[in-house]
Amino acid sequence: MVWTPEQTGTFLDFVAHHRLYAYFHLLAHSALRRGEALGQHWTDLDDDTGALAIRFQLLQIGWETEFDTPKTDSSVAIITLDRRTVLELGAHRSRQQRERHAAGDAWVDLGLRFTQPDGSPPHPADVTDLFNALVAEAGLPPIRLHDLRHGAATLALASGADIKVGSSLLRHTSITITADTYTGVLPQVAQATAEGIGRLVPRKVISYRVSQTVRRSKIIRVSGSQTMIHNDETENDDEYGKCKEAGRAESLPASLEYAARDSNPGPAD
Repeated sequence: MVWTPEQTGTFLDFVAHHRLYAYFHLLAHSALRRGEALGQHWTDLDDDTGALAIRFQLLQIGWETEFDTPKTDSSVAIITLDRRTVLELGAHRSRQQRERHAAGDAWVDLGLRFTQPDGSPPHPADVTDLFNALVAEAGLPPIRLHDLRHGAATLALASGADIKVGSSLLRHTSITITADTYTGVLPQVAQATAEGIGRLVPRKVISYRVSQTVRRSKIIRVSGSQTMIHNDETENDDEYGKCKEAGRAESLPASLEYAARDSNPGPAD
């Protein structure tokens, strides 16, 4: 299950002043796994380019924890963060420096990006429990912490990212995994793709029957090759005349007439 973009925004607004806000922000925008984000070091980010190296993860084995390499060979990678996320991580660093000053000699200096108030690494299970509690307090539908990764992936696809780009962000071993897992999660992705196909086909005239359904639409006059829709009662006559000029039969919509003329139709797919 994933949140809608609005629900994700609501959650991030709710936790904006929490000391680990940047952690949740990073998961929601980068598709990192829980342990990969907890394994982040300050040296892993280039603030100028937004390049983030994923080299370690904090693993939970039973109740014990240890640092290890990421899940798969393809998980060891460099991804690019958006500028807002880079700025949020910079603000988090300032917060951490204040905690370091307050801890004094008790500070555990591991160079980690996300820590407990004394610099030691957070326990992954504690972070999950914190997330669940914050979601409940925010009154949002319950999801797993790992679902922030799924949410980031679906948001990337919904924003228009190519499936290959989405696969690279997720660091999947195969693009098939990405396609099978994510493309059906947000219906608007499929709808946007379908509408995009329609916009790419240049048209000067719409068919007579289609014009009947849009004749009361707001007047739209677009130069170039795009459709023109008029808002008057003579719309049908105008479009019929255009169809005749184009050599189309009165009894058929343009699409069917063209199909009838095609002596070598392509395959059904």
